[in-house]
Amino acid sequence: MFGPAYKGIPLAAATAVALAAKGIDLPWSFNRKEAKDHGEGGSIVGAPLRGRVLIIDDVITDGGAKREAIELIRAAGAQPAAVLIALDRQERGRGEQSPVQEIERDYGIPVIAIATLADLFTFMRGRASLAEHLPGIEAYRVAYGVR
Repeated sequence: MFGPAYKGIPLAAATAVALAAKGIDLPWSFNRKEAKDHGEGGSIVGAPLRGRVLIIDDVITDGGAKREAIELIRAAGAQPAAVLIALDRQERGRGEQSPVQEIERDYGIPVIAIATLADLFTFMRGRASLAEHLPGIEAYRVAYGVR
């Protein structure tokens, strides 16, 4: 498993801990934004990147951090297997497609979201206490979202 800096780090760590509690011992690592030239050095911390690697992160916005992670993993000789994200904002990426679609197209790996912006809308519509926030989120979707 690999957690891109910064928010992916605690998510990958928490996933590793939860799996270890179930008797599943998976190696994990993360990247630094800037490589160190002292101590252990380098930009990758944790287990060496080998075999198939799952990328775990919080959201996907433009896909830049995921692309960087994919390239780091490939440069280490490992194979990115999939990207797991907590929320897909369903925004436009570099073109008319979403970053999820672009990464799946460009790298041939699945991007799996636990929830999407559409899921968030469905959840919020069912709760009167959250209804006041729907217009703002809809305006965000119109401005930045994919259809």
